[in-house]
Amino acid sequence: MMVPDRTAFARDLGAALVAPEPARRVNDLLRGVLTIDPGVWESDDQRLVRSISERVDVASGDDTRLLTLARDVRSLLDEASSNEAVELLLELIAERERVLGIIRKYAQGEITRTSFLSFVAEQRWPESVRHRMSALSAAGVMSLATALEAGDITQIEASLIP
Repeated sequence: MMVPDRTAFARDLGAALVAPEPARRVNDLLRGVLTIDPGVWESDDQRLVRSISERVDVASGDDTRLLTLARDVRSLLDEASSNEAVELLLELIAERERVLGIIRKYAQGEITRTSFLSFVAEQRWPESVRHRMSALSAAGVMSLATALEAGDITQIEASLIP
């Protein structure tokens, strides 16, 4: 058995999300990917799917968190322009609600720009994403917040990936 490619994994994830007992189905899909021995001949797509499965599996103890993350990841897989974009945005999308909370506090003046920039600097996001987010104007941050809230992967990508 082989690890599915990005398109097949997105399709299977979508099917699992609309099936009866979606949390169990998503967990089954993740286990299926994670129990396949990594092959020397895995494609970039397959390595990406394995990496995504590992990231989503972290949420498997909480069904609500798992399903929310699975939906967000499916959108990322379906809408991102490339595998590179998926890799660059995965951690940000995985923490979307927490990031939105910080952005809202920044927008409402509850935290300073310095505190916001400290938050960005501490994230496990790729350097290029942290750099682009740090360089956003206040209006750019609000535009990003709107895109994050709507799950608009195209706009998130346009804001954070050169």
